[in-house]
Formats: sequence, C-alpha cells, structure tokens
Amino acid sequence: MRKSLVFGSALVWSAMVTAHAFAFEAFKEVTGNPLGAASEWTNYLRLDDLDGDGDLDVIVPNCGGFFSSPVAQPFRVYKNDGKATFTESPELLGGAFSAAIRVVDVGDIDGDGDLDIFAPSASGAPDRLFVNGGKGAFIDEAKIRIGSMSHSAGVRFVDVEADGDLDLLVAGGYAASEPVLARLYLNDGKGVFTEALGKLPSQGPQDIDDVDVFDADRDFDLDVLLNSHGGKPALWLNDGNGAFTDATVGLGTNGDGLKYGPTSCDVDGDGDLDLWIDNTGPDYTEALLINDGKGVFVDETSARVTGNPSSDDNGVVCADVDVDGDFDAIVVALSGTERVLLNDGKGHFTHVGGFPPIGDSTLWLDAGDLNGDGRLDAVTGQGESGDLKNRVYLGTGDNAVDTRAPEVVMGPLPAMFVDGQSVTVRMRVTDRALGDSGSRVRAELRVTVDGVAAPSTAARFVGGDLYQASVIATPGVAVLLEACATDMQGNSGCSAKTMVTGPGSATAGTSTGAGGGASASATSGTAQGVGGGDPSVGGSAEDGGCSCSVDGRARGSRGWLGGWVAFALVGLRRRRQVSLRRGA
Repeated sequence: MRKSLVFGSALVWSAMVTAHAFAFEAFKEVTGNPLGAASEWTNYLRLDDLDGDGDLDVIVPNCGGFFSSPVAQPFRVYKNDGKATFTESPELLGGAFSAAIRVVDVGDIDGDGDLDIFAPSASGAPDRLFVNGGKGAFIDEAKIRIGSMSHSAGVRFVDVEADGDLDLLVAGGYAASEPVLARLYLNDGKGVFTEALGKLPSQGPQDIDDVDVFDADRDFDLDVLLNSHGGKPALWLNDGNGAFTDATVGLGTNGDGLKYGPTSCDVDGDGDLDLWIDNTGPDYTEALLINDGKGVFVDETSARVTGNPSSDDNGVVCADVDVDGDFDAIVVALSGTERVLLNDGKGHFTHVGGFPPIGDSTLWLDAGDLNGDGRLDAVTGQGESGDLKNRVYLGTGDNAVDTRAPEVVMGPLPAMFVDGQSVTVRMRVTDRALGDSGSRVRAELRVTVDGVAAPSTAARFVGGDLYQASVIATPGVAVLLEACATDMQGNSGCSAKTMVTGPGSATAGTSTGAGGGASASATSGTAQGVGGGDPSVGGSAEDGGCSCSVDGRARGSRGWLGGWVAFALVGLRRRRQVSLRRGA
C-alpha cells in the first residue's frame, strides 16, 4: 500500500512541476544517449578519474532484481574525453563481463598514486578487486589480495587504524540470511588484505544496503553508519585503533521508511557532520539529523526544511550547488524529479527545483565537473521501471562556477615529540563536491624549517573527508606545519599554521597565521596552533588560516633537510554514501 500512495503523490508532484517551472534550474539534461542505450538496473555509480588524465570517468555496476533475487548484468566503465563525451571502455577492466554487483568503492589500496576498484558480489560469488596498473588498465587480483566471497550491497575503503593505508569494510547479509553484519579487512600497506576479527559489534541491523564512513564525533578518526533497508540504521564509533563500539542510541531517528542513500555533511557550519537520511522524514520526505559535535543527533527536519515534497526517494547528495560556501542537498528521486534543496548557510533548506521535470526512476546520482567549465554536473543511474536510461546533466548558469578554495583544518598534534618519531598529521578537507575516493582534491602538508620552505609532503586519502601525512622530528629544530588542498579547478586553501618543535630546543620562536590571527610562541616539545584558531586543532580557514591561491609545486630542497624529513604516508576523501535498491 505504501508504494501506491507514494507513486500517487509522485504523479501529483510531477503535475505541479509541469505547471510551475522553478526559476532556479541548475542542471540541464544532455540529449541522446551519452552513456549508451543500455537498459540495466544501475543501483549505484561513481565519477572518478580512472586513467589519471584529470577528468572524471563513469563507473557503472549493474544488478537486476530485488533483494531476494539479484541478477547478473554487465559492469560498464566509460572514459571521459574531458568535455563530457563518453566512450564505453571494457578493455580497462580486461574485457567485458557481467556479474550481480550493486555497489563498488574506489581508492588507492597499494599507495602507487592511482585508483583501484573493489566490486563485491551481491549473490555470494567471488568478489572482484581490480588493481590499476597505471593509466586505467586494471587486473582483477582479488584471489591473491583478499579471496573474499560476499552477499554485499555496501562497502567502503577506510583507514580504521590511522596507519595510512585503506582498509576495507564489507557489509554482509544482502540476498542471503547471513549472521555476520560486516567484515573488516586490514591492509598490509601494499594492498593485501587480511580479515580482522573481534573489532566490529556483533549485533546490528539486517538488510544492509549502504555503508558510510565519516568522523561522527570529530576526533579525527573514522566512524561507520550502516543503513538498514527497512529498519533503524546503526552508528559505530571508532576508538582510534580500529575497534568499534555501537553508539546507535545517539541516532535521532526511528528508521521508519525504506531508505537507501544517507549522507553526511556539515549543513550548519558548526564544524561537525550532520546526517541526511532519505524517506525517513514525515510522509516519506528526507530527515535532517543535526549533530551536537559528539556524535549525538537530533531530528530537526520540521524546523529546517521547507517545501520538500513527498516522494519515494533513493538518497541525498551533499554539494554546494550555488558556490556560496555551504552544502546544499540534491535529492535522488525514484518516483519523481531530482531536486535541489538550497541551504541558507545556517542549515535551513528550501526546495527550489534545480532539475528539468523528468519523472524517471533514479536509483543513484553522483555529481562533479564533467566538462571542465567549473560548474557542477551530474550523472543519474536508473532502475526498476521506465526506459532505464542513465542520464547526464550539465550545469547551467544557475549553477555557479567554482571559485572557492577548499577549507582545511589540521588535526591535533601530540604535545611532545621524540627524536626520530614519525608524527601523523590528519587534515579535514571540505570542498564543493569531494566524491568518495579523494581523487578530486590534492592535499599536502607544507613544512617550513627555521623559516625556510621544505618540499611539501603529499597527503593520502583515508576515508570520509580526511587526509593524512607524516613528518619525522629531530632535536632542536622549529618547524611550521600547514595543511593545504587544491581542487580540480585549481582553487587552493590552507589550514591555520601550527608551530612544532622536537626535544632540545629552548624556544622555537613565534609566527602569525595569515588572516590576522594572534601570534603564538612554541616552546620545546610542544605544538601550538597559530592564527587565532583552537590550538588543539590548528584552527580553520575562517579563524585565521589562509584561503589562498598556490601553484602546488614542491619547494626546492635545502641542505638542512636532514633536520626534518617530510614524507607522504596517507591520503584523501569526502563524504559519500552508497545508494542501493531495493527490497519489499
């Protein structure tokens, strides 16, 4: 009965859209068949730079049928020429193949700087792990690197131990009665995975159709949201060493409604990540859960969201559509038209249209700049009903050109350094639409030793919106650290600067962060934020960090570099979510 009611309301909604065209139309459909005329169920898709040429390609896993009966369909990848013209390229994955794959994740598992792909089976067949040999030429090495077989519709690469490599969390229980809720596989740093036992809660939701990783309590480690198709989602908090505790009691939702694609982003600008959960608000609208900063969420939908129509939806995507510095929401609609909810900057949202009135059955959407014009574009995946034609939308004049620098916050540093100790630096990066693999932003740690710039240290994506790098301390040397990020449009931003010293230095001197923040003196064995921000976290762009334009090139090396050595350990991210379909 629920579906008939929802589809009835969707027909009324479509008629309303036709009768009243919104003045704000940020996306325009590309006509024809830009991704071919395939008629598969695309439950999920990704925009990632597979071949390293600087533009976003399209990854399209397909799986027919509902939860009880997944059906193998072709797995498709499309290369972008940089102008949003796509060519299907099965040779990238070693040739065409079909499998029941509802979701993938993409990340650099072996530290070689390119993106790899994990594609779990929804039907209990062997999982696939495509390792990139460079320029997008992939080889399935699952048998020798992980050897797993799953019934999974949710997966996420995430560094759970802060050791700088991407581990793997694979949800279980899809299309099969399976007692294991999820499995955690630890990476040896070279892309070989071993299952870790006893680190995940043994109790939790069944029917998992989505996995998100995000820093729920803002302690700079990555927590987990497991979405249940028909029940309450689960929140697992990380202790920083990869062991998780069930904190579901802190989720401010009862889980009513069939839901598929939650997402996390800071909607109210207070520095913590809030949650959108599709179909769980009043009358199958989206629920907006506001974080108190410690991973406890309160449902504030009725006070914060205006005009969002009732519709059977499949997810929410956070993106700054109008480039005003806050996250808007793009709702992925199964029974109506995709739509934009604009943020007023304080976490209050108004429905403004945004998409042409096409009433297709969208199962997922990813957004990013496809043609290099600086505007946000989108690709939708279709399934269940209609013509099942995946669609490409390009940004219009209402969709502003991205000229905003990423915002970067450096994580806390230890109070005392030991000679020769490797010190991990995590950084939080916020940008217009980060994606889920970290490849849309180049993050780095800039190092200044006794006033002279050292070569920058590349940071690696570690999941969520976090990146990581490391430095090594040496006695008596004062070092100024600054975390920076550059997006695909060349916009660059930096955190507040932090002065650190190794043991043996009486006084390391002072520094003032760009932006007029207060100066600070760093004494032996201490780390202090500079620039008016909280010294424990190094501040942010708003509280004294710079948001400047840089060329991103490594600085020339100096003879004193033996004093401090900066080297890349870890990496990037964003927020993302997984949208899947579809059960009872």
